[in-house]
Amino acid sequence: MWVSEYGAPYLLRIDPKTNKVLSKTQIGFGSCGLGTGAGSLWIEDTSSNTVSRVSLRTRKRIAVKVDAQPYDATFASGAAWATAFTGGQLDRIDPTTNRVVKRFPLPSATGVVGAFGSIWATGSDGVIRVDPASNTVVATIPVAGAAWTAASADAVWVTSPNGLVRIDPTSNQVAATIKLPTPLGDPAVVGGRVWAPEIRQNRVAIVDPATNQLASTVKVGVGPFVVTEIAGEAWVPSWKGTDIWRLRP
Repeated sequence: MWVSEYGAPYLLRIDPKTNKVLSKTQIGFGSCGLGTGAGSLWIEDTSSNTVSRVSLRTRKRIAVKVDAQPYDATFASGAAWATAFTGGQLDRIDPTTNRVVKRFPLPSATGVVGAFGSIWATGSDGVIRVDPASNTVVATIPVAGAAWTAASADAVWVTSPNGLVRIDPTSNQVAATIKLPTPLGDPAVVGGRVWAPEIRQNRVAIVDPATNQLASTVKVGVGPFVVTEIAGEAWVPSWKGTDIWRLRP
């Protein structure tokens, strides 16, 4: 399991069998979101304006220059993708050249996820759906203040100032909005349910997609900002603390 340290320029490698840190690799400053692909981890370095490509085999880092203040990164459809909040762009990175090969304008670009054969990225005006085959925006879904993203079997989930928004990938329309205390962090689907961090409440809201209702909440560490699903479990780092919570649904 891999954790990026926002307050220090390191990527941590954790053994889930022992729950101990095995090693750390120096990367850029202000690291947050990350994805895996092409034999590497891709981590956005918010303060360094780079995406760190770290080899899973050698742990060697390559710094890829991206637009200003990257907020999130992922790997999907044969490419790495990073949002640039201040730059107002979604960047596509070619893993063969380690360069940005396409930019999509997106004011206050924040979250990005690959799902349903597309790349979904969020910004202040809403969500864009990008076809990676044609490098074109095929849909724009209005969601004011759209931020962090996740995908389930039949929906894309986006956090907003109004709560957790469900988008139908068939119609490219908002299907439901679940009211939750905001601000919300980066959600994930764990055990078929959507786990959304309630940052100021120091807990995670668990939403049932079958009913679009809050099913329960669980207390975690201080300032939870992201949930990651690994082998059916939820991992929640404490952005304002110094620990990581591991939860079994």
